[in-house]
Amino acid sequence: MGNRKEQKIIFLHSYLPRTGHNFVSEALKVFTGHTVLIHNRSETRLSAILSEFFNIYDKQVFFETDKKFLEHLFIEGLRERILEKSNSEYVMIKDTSFIGVDQLARLFPNDIHIILLRDPASVFNSLVKGMRFNKVKLRDKVKRLGISFGVYPYYYSRKLSNYVLKNIPDFENKLVLRYEDMVELDEETLEQLKGIFGTSKEIYKIKEEISAIEVINSSFIKETGASHIWEQKPKTKRYDPIKRKGNSYLTRLGIGLGSRKLRKKFNYI
Repeated sequence: MGNRKEQKIIFLHSYLPRTGHNFVSEALKVFTGHTVLIHNRSETRLSAILSEFFNIYDKQVFFETDKKFLEHLFIEGLRERILEKSNSEYVMIKDTSFIGVDQLARLFPNDIHIILLRDPASVFNSLVKGMRFNKVKLRDKVKRLGISFGVYPYYYSRKLSNYVLKNIPDFENKLVLRYEDMVELDEETLEQLKGIFGTSKEIYKIKEEISAIEVINSSFIKETGASHIWEQKPKTKRYDPIKRKGNSYLTRLGIGLGSRKLRKKFNYI
């Protein structure tokens, strides 16, 4: 087993599903060769669990002796137990939520904390595209009608935007990555990652390896010819990972209006 002091944990957090975190994880492997715990699709919810722990620890436990006892039960040696699962220099724990990200930074100050952003309009477009209201219940009929006129996508996007805004962590001392920069092979971003992880690969080689990553977990599976959303498939000419459509104009309009506040917060408009 490797020297624990030389290992690093990469915590990769996006704010919702469909933000491209599986692709970005694969792209980061070009720099790190990391192992995802426990497997490539894992989302352990570790940050949410720690958020609940510290919520009770900070607000409801008053005696220092009691705090130390809880630390002994749940916190002490946690990093070592995580690293026991891999010999890799870098291991990754990823999740599609911002809940508890600040607690992770508090508990693992010397590890790497990455915040992944993607244009909320694209994320919500993908989420709505993946919705299935095939039942004959009145609620499903109303939602289908609401989607076609852009009403449901508007309220859905606005509700999710407010949820994300409520849980945005402190970005200080965290690496903020944009999905679009990784897809478009932004050289400034690649150089930054090259420096952080100390890879000796040339930029042209890094671009080649990232470009070779196959499409993962897309609600637009018809664009890739996949049989299910977890199947990895080569990119096709129909597949545009950034300018996603697939929904009607009114649906996209509703999403654009409903996500406006979050898009502004993330500097997409």
